[in-house]
Amino acid sequence: MLRQHHRESKANLARLAGLTAAAIGGIVTALEEKGLIRNVGKIQGDMGKPATLYALLPEGAYGIGVSINRGYIETIFMDFVGQVVASKKHRVILPAPQAVLTLVLDDIASMAESLSSDITSRLVGIGVAQPYNISSWSNDNQDWLAWDDFDLASNLSKAIGLPAQMQNDANAGAIAELIYGEKPAANDFLYFYFGSPMVRSLGGAAVLDGECRSGASGNAGDIGLMPMPVDGRYTKAINSEVEPQLLTHSCSLYSLVCYLRSLGAMVESHDDFDAYLRQYSADVDAWLEKCVFSLTIAVQSFQALVDVPEIIIDCEDADAVLIERIIADLNASLSACSKRGFVMPVVRKGSFGSQASAIGAATVPLDTCFSPK
Repeated sequence: MLRQHHRESKANLARLAGLTAAAIGGIVTALEEKGLIRNVGKIQGDMGKPATLYALLPEGAYGIGVSINRGYIETIFMDFVGQVVASKKHRVILPAPQAVLTLVLDDIASMAESLSSDITSRLVGIGVAQPYNISSWSNDNQDWLAWDDFDLASNLSKAIGLPAQMQNDANAGAIAELIYGEKPAANDFLYFYFGSPMVRSLGGAAVLDGECRSGASGNAGDIGLMPMPVDGRYTKAINSEVEPQLLTHSCSLYSLVCYLRSLGAMVESHDDFDAYLRQYSADVDAWLEKCVFSLTIAVQSFQALVDVPEIIIDCEDADAVLIERIIADLNASLSACSKRGFVMPVVRKGSFGSQASAIGAATVPLDTCFSPK
């Protein structure tokens, strides 16, 4: 409750928990003695004595988050209130599993050496966020074939001696937003993440009743896998052996790269991508129109099933301006939709950019240790 409300008095904690003042007093004292919460001052109520407020102690516990993405690898140390205290990031096309394990172990060792023993002694575990079914995209990179048979979390746990858990990367981003987002998220929302334009990457997650719902195979809410309306003008530019999906044909930033390449743009890096966005501005506008049209249909389909009040969209930091345009146009498109039987969600930007899945991954071990679940 303190994580959700940030700071509360014993009286309010008792009301929220449905426990007696004496029970809460004992719990608060125990948590203070364990170094998990702290007294953060007093507040004057309507009557009587000022109430003492309590909050989580940032240095009370730490988690390690590892984000494995098709376009980068990031490892962070995060404290009890969601602040990143150390990080290392490598912008590389995802290598084979053993190479990633070595890289992440080296990064963890390097960061741990630079941090105080007070931090490393309070680590509760490791969370790993990665796309599921990576091998299904092995046509893009043969190194990805081995990933579905490799348990990175288990290997990290054995090497470091801490418990480790794996989570879908989009789910991890949604968890970060749910627990540590700058603006408190609703109990029900959809989360979309636009990954690097240099690889196929568009993910999503569904948060319902305050829980990130993974589904039977871990891909619940994955907007990138949704089928899309076919438009030959765009799909001719992309050679695909699978049925048209939002990920492959119309909404991922990689689909925009493929479209620009079909027009003659030599896009080989993120810097190239930025330059060609300006040079081909009219064509980018045409792609945006198609992207927002496809997203509008997808959101209406989601809405018919889950009925959420908001959608949170996040992206790589370098692509924020383009994503802001998508958000603005999507809000306008949804507002113009027929309201018969629908209440359209509001779309807004996420809080964490490219660190979203790493923060969500680091949240997983903290959540396992301390949440009522």
